[in-house]
Amino acid sequence: MVELIDLAQEIYQNQPVYHTHQQTAIWTDTAHEESRHMFEQELGEDPPFTFETRALLLCDHGPTHVDAPAHYREDGDDITEMPLEQFYTPGKAIEVTHRDAGEYITVSDLEEACSAAGVDIEAGDTLLIRTGHYDETYPDPEYAENYPGLNEESTRWLVDKRISNFGVDQPSPDTPEDLTYPCHTVCKEHDLPHLENLRNIDQVIGESFKFAAFPLSIRDGTGSPVRPVAIVEP
Repeated sequence: MVELIDLAQEIYQNQPVYHTHQQTAIWTDTAHEESRHMFEQELGEDPPFTFETRALLLCDHGPTHVDAPAHYREDGDDITEMPLEQFYTPGKAIEVTHRDAGEYITVSDLEEACSAAGVDIEAGDTLLIRTGHYDETYPDPEYAENYPGLNEESTRWLVDKRISNFGVDQPSPDTPEDLTYPCHTVCKEHDLPHLENLRNIDQVIGESFKFAAFPLSIRDGTGSPVRPVAIVEP
């Protein structure tokens, strides 16, 4: 029997998100007592059931999500134009937890992490990189304030591996203090998508698994919330 590892963070009111993005807001749209009253008025008797619904206001880059090329260039594909095959791939996972907030993860860091985990990155893989930032700071506001990131060279190293996708356990693969955004800039050049705000990557370090994280079909979406899952065969 396969094991399913949930890699998504919860979606909830005022969850920590990247500082420029819409805060997540959730409210009750229709409460059970409201629908009960409606049914009683219509039926003249106790209803067979009642219902309750929630309304959500969130950024397409707020919770656990994937960036589409339209996020970093005006003529880039939106989320509906990206092939679904890009979100259902072989998966690999490594960890680079020794870099402090504001520091860059280097090519040497990635190579050493692959060696330590016994991981051989292949074309078409989705690579998950655990920095430990989620486990150290979440859900405190510090989670969205400062964290390590990939520099230009390490991002080009990922591009050269011809991966389909990669993901991190923090709000961005760039450090928030460097407004040149070296990782996003390289991703823009090569249309390389990436996932942000992951968790539980530690459960699949060194494992080979199937990765699935399908986006919502948001018209003109610059990204989309996803529910990423690592599917681990016995």
